[in-house]
Amino acid sequence: MYYNNPFPEESIGAQPTEAYPPMEELQVRQPPKPPYQPQTYASPTVPQPITDAPQMLEPADSFISEGERQKKAMTVRFAIGKFNDYLLWFLTVLETVLAIRFLLQLIGADPNNPFAGFLYALTSIPLLPFQGIVKSPSIHPPNQSFEFSTLIAIIIYYLVFYALRRFIRLLVSSPEDPVE
Repeated sequence: MYYNNPFPEESIGAQPTEAYPPMEELQVRQPPKPPYQPQTYASPTVPQPITDAPQMLEPADSFISEGERQKKAMTVRFAIGKFNDYLLWFLTVLETVLAIRFLLQLIGADPNNPFAGFLYALTSIPLLPFQGIVKSPSIHPPNQSFEFSTLIAIIIYYLVFYALRRFIRLLVSSPEDPVE
């Protein structure tokens, strides 16, 4: 079979036989010498600073422009604000589900019903720390009762999430002026 090869003396895929040419040796550079300045002392213990001394390197954050710094701060502020919004959403869902459980227990919903059973099972986990704080008086046994533990859980969860949200809000708000 004939191939249209512009270099017929080279076989396809052949490796070069000669070694790579040697590189030039790099010259070692000496560090620059600082300019000579005679030191004069204002007092026997305090030396005078050298004015031509090289400047110290600035921290990496100082190389960021003011616009970049503001954009980064706004991104962090946005993320904290979004987290605060998610906490509010979670609190709203939790409080609503607990309130529905309280109402279903108050009217005596049958726990064998799929919806009521699911809601009782779902809310049993957040109510676990509050079980047995106060006895729930039974209005018409076995299903109808006034659950004080659910009401206590609603109040405690509201206070905890309110305090947590206020603390997170402090992270992104500017300081308030002092009261005079």
